[in-house]
Amino acid sequence: MGIIISIILYFIILFSVLQNHLYLSVIAVLLFSVKNGGVTLIPLAILIDGYFGNFYNIPYLSLLSVWWFLVVEYIKPKIVNLKFVNS
Repeated sequence: MGIIISIILYFIILFSVLQNHLYLSVIAVLLFSVKNGGVTLIPLAILIDGYFGNFYNIPYLSLLSVWWFLVVEYIKPKIVNLKFVNS
């Protein structure tokens, strides 16, 4: 069941960015990152930047996804080790 939810969230992120529903995509990215980490969002961001033609300029979404991956990997172990989360 967890894999199906992850796939659904991945597609929600994709289609919400393509349809310019940015609030929905931010919520979906937060939920996806907590469960799966941020590494799988990097190829998605590269594909979306390629779709919009952002490689002729600065690919903001790809750079943001790499930064988000670093933030998630830095913060996630600290959140997991909190005492009120584990109790």
